[in-house]
Amino acid sequence: MQSAIVFDLDGVVYKGADGIPGVAAEITRLQKTVKVLFLTNNATKSRADYISHLATFGIRASPDEVMTSSFGVAHYIAEKYGKGKSVFVVGESGLKDELVLEAGAKLADGAGADIVACGLDRHINYAKLEAGLQNLVEGAAFILANNDPTWPKERGVAPGSGAIAASLIFASGRQPDAIIGKPSNYLINKLLEMHKIKPKDATFVGDRLEIDIRMANAVGMKSVLVLTGIAKEKDIAHAPASDKPAIVIRSAAEVGKALGI
Repeated sequence: MQSAIVFDLDGVVYKGADGIPGVAAEITRLQKTVKVLFLTNNATKSRADYISHLATFGIRASPDEVMTSSFGVAHYIAEKYGKGKSVFVVGESGLKDELVLEAGAKLADGAGADIVACGLDRHINYAKLEAGLQNLVEGAAFILANNDPTWPKERGVAPGSGAIAASLIFASGRQPDAIIGKPSNYLINKLLEMHKIKPKDATFVGDRLEIDIRMANAVGMKSVLVLTGIAKEKDIAHAPASDKPAIVIRSAAEVGKALGI
């Protein structure tokens, strides 16, 4: 039996403000038997924000059980560049909060930053892009929270962090120095290391073949695809071997049954 299950959030546990039926109850049930963890590419919220957000669906979680790309960016910057760096953020409060808390970052208002950190920004404007570009042209490091082209909403999808970053990449002629979120293994490795869990003993539950399933397969986790988010069953046949899930279920509400837990 698997000793841990890691759930993606958007499109797996909820879509926007709407919880996916039965998932919260299934997670609560599983928490009595296995270690349940959460990992999201979304950098709009801090870990504390996500704990509060999960609570609205009746799901309890502690800070060490939640891994976000906002926390991951801050942790990576502290590791790679040291604390106290000047960071220009194209992103929202969650990314800014984690940078201050975890990396001791000084948030820059314009040019002269050491680092540009880019995540999903639903209040993006030309001035932010212009300042971000100026910093990149001047040689600032370029850290991307994730390269997701879209993210699932209550109905349909919306442009993701990768769509915003694309304008900075195109304008600057530079690729990011690091992409923290899935399918990179940075976040999942940190999360599993924190809990002393081996990848082969853990399952990842996600909704995107080229992001969630690719990451899980690459690190040696059991990969489970749910059909409540981005990927549809017809997409699996055309996916490369690296992106094919071990298990396909309609919803994360069925994950325990699929794993025999």
